Amino acid sequence: MQLLIRAFTAGDRSEPGIPVISSRMQSFLSSVSKRGCLMYRIRRCCLASVLLTLASVALFSQEAPPQKGTNPPKSSGKGDIGVQVQPAAPPADKKITPEEARELFASIDDTLAWLSKDTGYAIRKKVVGELASREQVAKYVDEKMNEDEDAKRLERSEIVLKKFGLLPREFNLHKFLIDLLQEQVAGYYDVKTKKMYLLDWLSAEAQKPVLAHELTHALQDQNFDLKSWESPKAPKAGDKEEYTFDEDEASTARSAVAEGQGMVTLVDYMLRGSGTTLAQAPQVADAMRKAMTSNSDYPLLDKAPLMIRESLVFPYGDGLTFESALLQRGKDAAFSGAFRRPPQDTHEVMDVAAYLHNRPAQWMVIPDLRPELGSKYAKYDEGSIGQLDTRILAQQYADESAAKDMAEAWRGGAYYAAENKDPRLTGTARIGLLYLSRWDADDSADAFAKTYADYLPQRYSSVKRVTHKDTACADSDCKSSYFFETEEGPVSIVRIDGAGVLVCEGFDFDVAGRLEQKLLTANPAKTVQVQLRSLMSPLRTSAVIQQAVGRMLVDNVEKVIPIMGIH
Repeated sequence: MQLLIRAFTAGDRSEPGIPVISSRMQSFLSSVSKRGCLMYRIRRCCLASVLLTLASVALFSQEAPPQKGTNPPKSSGKGDIGVQVQPAAPPADKKITPEEARELFASIDDTLAWLSKDTGYAIRKKVVGELASREQVAKYVDEKMNEDEDAKRLERSEIVLKKFGLLPREFNLHKFLIDLLQEQVAGYYDVKTKKMYLLDWLSAEAQKPVLAHELTHALQDQNFDLKSWESPKAPKAGDKEEYTFDEDEASTARSAVAEGQGMVTLVDYMLRGSGTTLAQAPQVADAMRKAMTSNSDYPLLDKAPLMIRESLVFPYGDGLTFESALLQRGKDAAFSGAFRRPPQDTHEVMDVAAYLHNRPAQWMVIPDLRPELGSKYAKYDEGSIGQLDTRILAQQYADESAAKDMAEAWRGGAYYAAENKDPRLTGTARIGLLYLSRWDADDSADAFAKTYADYLPQRYSSVKRVTHKDTACADSDCKSSYFFETEEGPVSIVRIDGAGVLVCEGFDFDVAGRLEQKLLTANPAKTVQVQLRSLMSPLRTSAVIQQAVGRMLVDNVEKVIPIMGIH
């Protein structure tokens, strides 16, 4: 069943809004398989960017799009945030007229010139436009899906995301991605051909707002070579660096810069008749950010698991907030300056002061744990859990208030997943999980340990608290730690020295003890951390999934300005 995701732009209410693909996200593909943070694979899958851009444009519209009635999803399991969709309506047959095509192509030059003044980016070459049919774009999307290493990597990580409780156990991630791709075929700016591909079945007026967003990426590409810029590499072992960084976190942060700038120019473009810019009306950015997670007109995103929704919104919402803050320091700081010295991780995007004072997060060490695992297990995955990952995890386990507090208290996180070789085990039962986190104070670590323990009954059908003594406990009697037996094996949540929490799930207590000792030896309380991979990031930044989200946010943007009375 295909997914119904219908949007109506201010220019033409009779046509289904088709997302324009933000293909600059394809530049991430070359670095995907090397490193990752917990949700990085979600952030990188790129058709999602078009859906989010659509939602943003709608925020600026004077008339909310007509809504399709849907029944609330039924929870089919503990901790389940279900996905409920409707059959897709047949596509409109109307084709753009030759006159409309000429108007649309002419608007490329005009919009590019306007964007150059708005951003300060020089126009170094003409951007050529080309009409694409629905079939051509569908073929393009299908090819990109097959090439997208992020999507493949994401599917491998699916079982670990389910182990953390971030996806329902029965959630079919592959089907979700395919449905998204099949429905959201769209036009795009291609960083390889340097062309702007426009839709031959959607009116020129309907495509103009998104054109401003997409052509911003063309200017970024002309001035900074997006393909290489968005794929940062950690320093080699021999480089003389004070610290290194998580490549996936760095890519996610750069995605927030590129998409955040695209949202800034979109707002400025929509405000151009008023003589006002986002720099003069920063309250618009706050209103847009709050509205981005409300997507009732888009069943796929609205009913998706929290982790997917928040990961996909991040480059646009938090990116816009970040860029809006930099705008208060001037146009150069927000545009060229952010490309010359981009934020190094999600921590710097979420905390602009950390970026301005050059205080990137440090990353934990994951040592070789294979000797401690023995012959019973094989390494499955490992990576970091950054500040954004922590915010999502805490919101899933508790609420938005707790998520905000815990994200601010976060000081580092890493996970390690191993697969039990027993052929009788299936699903998440075959995965053992090790998760180390550091916090700003003991009280914060205590709060996170309790939050993690309280959510276990939502993740497992059988949870029984047991008494256990762990040598890693910060206190001798382990009063601040939690130990359980579940249908998938023991779970220990140990409060360790240095305002830390060490979680071990699915391993026998004796194996868990060996893993804990090795991991803590590599990460003492005052550890200097190094780069890791990330589990959640691919959905945030992949060239295929993000492209299906971007225009949905642009679509929502149209609603905000009239409501705020800025014309």
